[in-house]
Amino acid sequence: MTLFFHVRCMRLGDTQVSEQTMAASSETALRQTLASQGWTVLSVKAVKPVAAAPSARSQFALFCRELSTLIQAGMSVVEAVDTLSARERLSGRANGLAAELLERLQHGMSLSNALEQLPQAPAVLVAAVRAGERTSDLAQSLSDYLKFDTLVEQLRRKVISASIYPALVTSLGVGISLFLLLVVMPNFARMYTNLRGGSSGATAGMMALSQWVAQHQIVTFSGVAFVVACIAWWVWRGAARRHGLALASRIPWMRRRMDDFQLAMMYQALALMLRGGYPMTEALVVASRSALQARTATALAQALARIEQGGAVAPSLAGAGLCDEVGRRLMAAAERNGDFYLAADVVSRMHGERFELFVERLTRVVEPVLLMLVALMVGSIVVMMYLPVFDMATRLG
Repeated sequence: MTLFFHVRCMRLGDTQVSEQTMAASSETALRQTLASQGWTVLSVKAVKPVAAAPSARSQFALFCRELSTLIQAGMSVVEAVDTLSARERLSGRANGLAAELLERLQHGMSLSNALEQLPQAPAVLVAAVRAGERTSDLAQSLSDYLKFDTLVEQLRRKVISASIYPALVTSLGVGISLFLLLVVMPNFARMYTNLRGGSSGATAGMMALSQWVAQHQIVTFSGVAFVVACIAWWVWRGAARRHGLALASRIPWMRRRMDDFQLAMMYQALALMLRGGYPMTEALVVASRSALQARTATALAQALARIEQGGAVAPSLAGAGLCDEVGRRLMAAAERNGDFYLAADVVSRMHGERFELFVERLTRVVEPVLLMLVALMVGSIVVMMYLPVFDMATRLG
């Protein structure tokens, strides 16, 4: 199970304390991961996951796109943020993202430090802005971050779009089944009460269920409403997603495809940091905060520890299970020619394409199977409802 913690930590030689929200399987595992990355942990506090994280990510992406456009048009950072803040005030949002950043910028903070103070700011965005401040090319750094955000959003939308059709089919099948059981069946039950003589098998079971539903409609409808409310609460709180991921991680071939999604994000963040001038160790630290699951973050911490001890990058990543043979050879070639950014970008696209292909294939298999199951469910209810009619016709004949 993945837990979320608010962490205050700092590195030796730094003058500022870093505050951020991180995910881990436990507080002990989080402290060990940070310690292996060279951080001194000041405090760790468990927090509930923020339900509005996806919309917050979209908000930051939109802000970066607009800020990059204004900077390329010739504005300074403060002027660009002030312009966006003025637009927020005109639209009735006095305490928007740009307004919060403008207040911090006016107190002498840099944009990266101002972003770091925001609780929902992505760690990759903060590092990208800091790299842009180092190279005096903030617009390019923002564009690089938008490329990372586009990749993550593209993979997420792939999963969502593939889930819409099965969800609609399942909802329609369950809705029709409930209509038959709760509305149509009680009417049939009234007709079956005139049937004389004994019945057996499915006929007897269907008659008993029909009569019970007809006599206890309030209880039945209340039970159905309670179940629907529980399912809605389960999905709204994010428990459905967490339980689904936990179940999928126990299936080997599903776990490998989930790893492709995680590695695509990790290597894209790594490419972003390396292009911004970060050394490999710092780039790996930032990549470990790019919404990775606890298992992937732990593996990355192990690879980072080996690299800090003098190990080569490619064997360290491969030994931690973070790249296959193709990825290992690409990173090994990058060690010779120094093009780590290009190698990481290629590995990221490779894992992203594998994940997209997996989603497409899974959709092609699941959709017909789901249609068949829904048809069998509805058809079985209809057939069993009419079995007593056939039995009555036999008796009358």
